[in-house]
Amino acid sequence: MPLLAELPGVQVASAKVGRYAFFRLEGFNDSLEVARRLVAEAGLGLAPGNAFAPEARDWLRWCFASKDPQRLAKDAERRRDWLTAKKNVPRPVG
Repeated sequence: MPLLAELPGVQVASAKVGRYAFFRLEGFNDSLEVARRLVAEAGLGLAPGNAFAPEARDWLRWCFASKDPQRLAKDAERRRDWLTAKKNVPRPVG
């Protein structure tokens, strides 16, 4: 998913098929917290990874089942803007 992979600090899980992308933001380890913040602060609805498996607690799921590529690009832009505006530019974990 190039729209996600191009964002700074975003790691995308590779998938060959499907309408969903799993990704994580470096420096964030609680997907529920990040999902809540993205809804409240950027108007982006994403599913927290821990809703699918406990070991996915630092991953988010994005559904890109849209026929409108401009909408998908705007979503990716809003994610980038959120990361920049909140100064949540990923930092090394550890």
